[in-house]
Parts: sequence; structure tokens; C-alpha cells
Amino acid sequence: MKRWSFLLLFAGFLLGITWLWLFRLSLLPFFISIIATWYGIDRVRYTEAHWKRPQEIIFYELQIDKGGWRLSTDSLRIKLDISRKIQIRRGTLEAILSSPTKSALAERDFSSYPLLRALRLLSSIDTLEWQELCLPQDFELSLLKEGDTCRFILSRAGSLIRGVAEIKASSVNFSLQRGSYRTAKGDYMSWEQMEGFVEAQPMEILMEVCAQQLTIYHRYLAQRVLGYSQVGLYIHGKAEKDTLRLQIDPLLLPLTARLSVWGHKRGAPLYLRLQVPAQSHQAYIQAFPKGFLTCLSEATLGGTSALDLFLQYDPKLEDTLEMRVDWRPAGFAIYHWGGRNPLTLRESFLYQPYASNRLLWIGPESPNYLSFYQITPYVLHAVLHSEDGIFFYHEGFQKERFLKALLENWRCRCFRRGAGTITMQLVRNLLLTREKTLARKVEEILLTALIERFRLLSKQRIAELYLNIVEWGPEIYGLTEAARFYFGKEPHELTIPEAIFLGMLLPSPKAYLFFVDKERGCALPNLKTHFQTIARFLVLQNYLAADSVEAIIPERVCLQPPAWSLPPSLN
Repeated sequence: MKRWSFLLLFAGFLLGITWLWLFRLSLLPFFISIIATWYGIDRVRYTEAHWKRPQEIIFYELQIDKGGWRLSTDSLRIKLDISRKIQIRRGTLEAILSSPTKSALAERDFSSYPLLRALRLLSSIDTLEWQELCLPQDFELSLLKEGDTCRFILSRAGSLIRGVAEIKASSVNFSLQRGSYRTAKGDYMSWEQMEGFVEAQPMEILMEVCAQQLTIYHRYLAQRVLGYSQVGLYIHGKAEKDTLRLQIDPLLLPLTARLSVWGHKRGAPLYLRLQVPAQSHQAYIQAFPKGFLTCLSEATLGGTSALDLFLQYDPKLEDTLEMRVDWRPAGFAIYHWGGRNPLTLRESFLYQPYASNRLLWIGPESPNYLSFYQITPYVLHAVLHSEDGIFFYHEGFQKERFLKALLENWRCRCFRRGAGTITMQLVRNLLLTREKTLARKVEEILLTALIERFRLLSKQRIAELYLNIVEWGPEIYGLTEAARFYFGKEPHELTIPEAIFLGMLLPSPKAYLFFVDKERGCALPNLKTHFQTIARFLVLQNYLAADSVEAIIPERVCLQPPAWSLPPSLN
């Protein structure tokens, strides 16, 4: 009896195995649903499956959705054994990365981010081979993972990234060989060697990357190639209750600094703080990549500086940005400064205006040059009111204008506004270039701070130079040429309305015809409010009697040749 029972049980087992094998494709969705549940996969779709051997399955047009990721491949061959070996020979991958889930953002759980979930899944696979994998933006990926070690090559026209990574459940150590990355717009980055690690925990993430012979070009960064012989970054992200804090420290640089960014839940204020302990001024200069600075790269400075910069932005108040700067220099000295620098502006020099073939001698040797005390105060204060009303009272910057420009440029991701004071404009015209890049703007701020803080140039000298070089029309530079071009007069002969008109033309002097009547050549009557606003400003400066304001009207300003000539109909 026992023998027959055993035979019947064995026969039933064989029939069951045979039934499972014959109907294996029909039962495959059931097995896949169980595996998907184990790995937290949202959805699995495929058009056809081929089960060649018990341990090998081929899927065609497979699509897997998990969180914010989507994996699509035209063919996927899976070999199953006790080591969970998976081999993928060829395929096309379409990866769609979405933002982290709302729950992950609310809990500040770094391990919930799609990239880290993908790394955790990858670490659970013992062997993975993928050749000629097509990624978005025409990238191709080949990789071979054996145990914890993964060798990979990521390539595209002009880009080559290859290296080795050690992948574990919550960390990745990587080493990249000589490679480069290039965008479709021509920006690129290259390196001789790059290595680092990423370590993620539920409420904390650590990252460090160091590079040798790093070269960078980006059209918004600078109009030249920048480079470091060695540089690194250490990034520490930490979630504390409702606060997400990010700390960034530079590595392998002569300057020690720390950048901290933190914020609360979405819609709450965002904070940024840059802290630099007291270090030599040369350390500041050498911390920038080679090619970033132009004028300052020629300087050898003495002394030290400590910097503490704080920014606060509240998304609920879109037009407000709070900034505090604590700059503490000590023992400032100039040991050497080659090339054109602020000290050379104390004497006479040759100046070639931007986009012009003219060469102007800026100094008393030129018959058109005006010293500060030869400049009529009406023109001086009219220009100050239009360009920089508190020029004699600030240290190179107007905070409110600067912050508004910073916000506007951030929103448009461009350089739309500069918020330049007269000192900043002078630095840009005489010491730097007109390129609209971050490098030029940063150096402009640094030079302005040095000139104003350490009185490398006096306020009178700055105003004097500005009024002798400023462009006042088509190929018209300086107050003397402007007075002759518009009114056929010498600067000291200008009336108060004419001086106000000249000040009003800045910063768009080439469009002066928009401010005059086309038939008579006199200033438009609707400019009266502007004229009398500046007239009241002159009253406050004790250059005009209060009862004379009503007499300052635009109709008293009429252009003369060559700025304006009679229309043909009136000749």
C-alpha cells in the first residue's frame, strides 16, 4: 500500500511539473506579480515572453515602472540561478526620472529618492552585463557588474566617462579615468582623474569628489577655459525634523570655506550662508580657477580677510531678498600689481572705448579733459541722480538695487540687470571687459570693494574719470564732446535744463532722439516731471534756489547740429 501511495505521489509530482512547464507562460504573470511585490515595483508590462530553458527567460518590449523611474527595453534575457545572476546582452533603455515623491519630501528621507533606490536595487544583483545600452540624449552605456564591482563606459559624441564603482546597499565608491563631458551647446568639462564616494542613510547623505587637472568651459561662467590642477568638494546633507540642511566644503584649495544652505518645508524661507575664516588675500585669489580672474590675477596682496555672507529668500515674498555681509579685512597691502590696475588710474592713460576704434588720452594732456573741479555741478548732480544718487555716501554698492538685480537675473537665468554703481561701471569700462559672465561680475564686485574700502581711488577721482569716459552718444565720449555735440557749447556754458537733459540720457544716450520733438528738436514737454525732480535734488544740494524749480522745464532745451538738424520740410 505504501509502495502504491509513493508511486501515485511521484506520478502526481511529475504531472504537476509537466503541467507547470506546459503552462509556464500562462503562469508567468503570476510569478512576476510576486517578484514585483518583493521589490516594490509598481507595474510590469511586456508584449511577448520566451521561456527557452527552466533557468532562462527572454522578454520582448519590456517596461518596468518603479517610483519615478521607467525602464523600457526591446529585449531582456534573464538567467536565474542561486546567485541571482542576470545577463542583459543588448537593449534600448528609456529612463524617465521624476521628482521625489511628496512623502519623501515631507519626511526628508534621502533613501526614498529614485537614484538611491536604483542603487539599492543594483547592489542586490550579483552579476549584470549590459552592452550598447541607449540612454536619453544619445548616450550609450556598457557595464559589467560582478559582485560589488561595476565597470562602466558612458559615451556620446564629444563625451566619454569610464571608470569603476564599488556599489553597496547604501554607498558607492567610484573612480573615473581620464574623460570628458560635453553638452549640445558646446559647454564641456574634462579631467585626468576623478574619484569619490556617495553614502546615503534615511536621514543623511554624504558625498565627496576630487578631481585632478579639471578643465571647465561654460558660456555663462566665462568666455575662456577655466581650470584647476586639483580640486574637490565635500557635501553633507542632513534632515532634521522639518529642516533640510546642506553643507558644502571645498577641498584641495588654499582657502578654507563653508557654504551652508537650509530650508524648511516647501514654501518656507530658504537660507544661504558663506563663512570664510580669516585668511590671506592671496588665498582668496588662488582659490578661483585659473583663468577666472583677469585684473586681480596680476596682483600680489598682503593682509588677511574674514567673510561672513548671509542670504534669505522667502518664496511668499517674491520681490524680497535679505542679505547681510560682514567683511573684516586686516593689514591690507599691495606688494605688486601688474598690467592695468586701479593704481594706474591715478595717472594719465590711454583708453579705447568698447566696440570703438578710437583711442582717448585720459588726462590733463588732452584738451577735452575736465578735472573734477572743472565739471559743472549741475551736470555732476544730474548724472548722479540718474545713475547713482548716493554715490558719495556708499562704499561701492547700492544694496537694494543689487538684490533686485540678483533676483531678476536668477528668475530669467540670464544677465539682464547689473545694478552697477558709478564705481562698478568705471571698473567694468577701464579694468575689465563687457562680457556678460559670472566671472566678470564677480571680479567687478571684488575690485569695487577693494577700491572703495581701501581708497585706492578717491570719490572725486572716480567721478572725474567717469564723466570723461562715459559714452554720451554715437562715438561721443566725455562731457566736453557731449556739450559740443548736443548744444554746440563748452561744458561750463551749459544751462541747468541742458545739464539735466544730458544726465537724463544716461544710460541709453544713443536713443536721445526719442526724447526730443522731431520738428523742433527741443525736449518733449512730458519730461517736465523728471526735470523738476532733478531740480528739487539740486535745491537740496544748495545749487538752485527753491523758487526757480518751476522755471526748469524741458522746452528750454533745444538741440543743435550735429545732434539735430531741421527736417527737409522746414529747410
